[in-house]
Amino acid sequence: MDDPGDRVYRKTDRGMEEVRLRSGGLSARSRTALILVNGVDSLVALRAKIGPDADALVEALADQGHVEPVAPPARRVADSPGPQPLPVDIAVESVAPREAEMSAAEVRERLAPLRREALARLAPHYGPDAVVVAGPLLEAATLEDYCKALEALESKVSVNLGRKQAIKLLAGLKPD
Repeated sequence: MDDPGDRVYRKTDRGMEEVRLRSGGLSARSRTALILVNGVDSLVALRAKIGPDADALVEALADQGHVEPVAPPARRVADSPGPQPLPVDIAVESVAPREAEMSAAEVRERLAPLRREALARLAPHYGPDAVVVAGPLLEAATLEDYCKALEALESKVSVNLGRKQAIKLLAGLKPD
């Protein structure tokens, strides 16, 4: 990651709190940049969304402790031996990793696209308050908490849109 544009940032706990409470007195541009930092998009992608001043905005947010760089994924060493083949006479059943076996980073990575999609779907109905409405969904640390928050969100949205529209709006946001 020699190119600064390849860097990826994510919100810190302080950044999540700022998005939720709006207590830090950030400018509108800084707040927009903070909301768009998602732990997945590189600085190049953020430039496309925010504009040419994305580098300065994200750097200022990092200096204030609202965002932090995401560590690059560990690269596999070419000299390390690959997995040993299993004996032919043993049947191996493919099992998806259970939540207990998943690290917090893996859960966060798995839920990130679902959280972004939820915000994108809620934004036309709630505007900038979509982040507040989806707060528990964004803060869920486990898959179980996320599913509970999604059910609560469906109930909350159904007050404004009706049950059927809420179900339709939030369809497909449950993790596999």
